[in-house]
Amino acid sequence: MAIEHSSFQRLAASSNADIVAYGHTHKPYTKLVDDVLFLNVGSVGKPKDDDWRACYAVLDTKRAVADFVRVEYDLARVASAIRASELPAQFAADLERAGTPAATS
Repeated sequence: MAIEHSSFQRLAASSNADIVAYGHTHKPYTKLVDDVLFLNVGSVGKPKDDDWRACYAVLDTKRAVADFVRVEYDLARVASAIRASELPAQFAADLERAGTPAATS
């Protein structure tokens, strides 16, 4: 769920920062609000942006610009390890679908 613009404005006003980096939504993006750069760094696991690869951000603090980097990994091996563990099998399915909702009949 994206933060509404007014929430970004409140955070910008109270942050006393030029850049605010955060995660949790698993969707990499940047947004400039009132001269504060908001950076969602992406997801190394459980992506929610239709790209199965791990994602991280490289931040240029002088220019307040972020580049997102994608890294491939052995998805089948990770999914297999999840299914062999005590973790819910749904975690493996979520990785394999790269955050796209499961098809419904």
